[in-house]
Amino acid sequence: MKVAFITRHTPSNYGSVLQTFATQKAIEALGHEAVCINYIRTDELPENQAKTHLAISRWNKNAATRLLYKVTQKPVFDAATKRFDVYRSNMLKLTDEVWNTPEQLAENPPKADIYMTGSDQVWNTVGTGVIDPAYFLSFVPDDKKKIAYAGCFGTKTVRDEDRDNIIKWLKRYDHITIREKSGVELAKSLGVDAEQVLDPTFLMTPQNWLDTLPKKEKKESYVLVYQLHPNKEFQTYAKEFAKRKNMKLIRVNPYFHHMFKPGKFVFCPPVEEFLWYIKNADYFLTDSFHGTSFAIGLNTQFVDVLPNVYSERNRSILATAGLEDRILMSYDDFKIADTPIDFTAVNQKINAERTRSAEILKKIIEE
Repeated sequence: MKVAFITRHTPSNYGSVLQTFATQKAIEALGHEAVCINYIRTDELPENQAKTHLAISRWNKNAATRLLYKVTQKPVFDAATKRFDVYRSNMLKLTDEVWNTPEQLAENPPKADIYMTGSDQVWNTVGTGVIDPAYFLSFVPDDKKKIAYAGCFGTKTVRDEDRDNIIKWLKRYDHITIREKSGVELAKSLGVDAEQVLDPTFLMTPQNWLDTLPKKEKKESYVLVYQLHPNKEFQTYAKEFAKRKNMKLIRVNPYFHHMFKPGKFVFCPPVEEFLWYIKNADYFLTDSFHGTSFAIGLNTQFVDVLPNVYSERNRSILATAGLEDRILMSYDDFKIADTPIDFTAVNQKINAERTRSAEILKKIIEE
């Protein structure tokens, strides 16, 4: 069967590309054809990214700050987009046609046997703070099969003004699975049944990911930091952590303004090299959900710095792996990583969940 899935594949970050790639591979592993619907919201088009981020930024105060933001940030977004366009082109099977609005999708939907919502905050507010019906498969005719694998709300609640529409859209699905436990509970509070499954990146085995890594020699010990959210305390902590370990601090990020933060900056390396840096780090500090996920999957010693927003994602996978003790509770705690993670126990839990999640994906596609 042909499965057309829609997900957040356009943001220029590693998690978006890797979870889309893993979803594609998981469907293909079941013997079906997978294609990612090339849906790029108008406000997420390359030429609009700086403007979109400005609308929800603290820089949106007056004409002077807005101008400064556009002048300094547009090159940042453009550079990341250029790099990730290459990664998307090399890794993803996208529809030839591109859609920019839910209306365009409804007028001319892609042809498929099954339509699927993927993962990574698809049911959260996007762009300028709106719920997008396209990610709820609003464009799919009633008589077509609709499923969701590892759907994500990103929060524990939905806004009152969105509630009725979300219920209406979710009840059109034939099967729903959700990534976070809190998301399953939220769906049930809306009168919708759902099962919890792993993020699609876990459906590929660690060896699958290791096989993609470049044959590159590690020359020195290092602490790796992958930081997505503004947090000066995290930056200071990472610098001091590396100093106490007597190791080089390496910072990897797809946006070049991170060169001004502590650590040797590696700008937007290829996806395989990004994973190489995680696998080979002596210690890994991150506030990223997918950073956390790959640290778990690749068995890297790590510390999780919960972001101020959407931290439920991190908490959920850490609970599944039994690693809630890796959450940094104080920026004065430099002993958190002194006790190595017992990855034998972690791997047993993740392997069991991987098997169960893959079986559920097979069931919801083929049932």
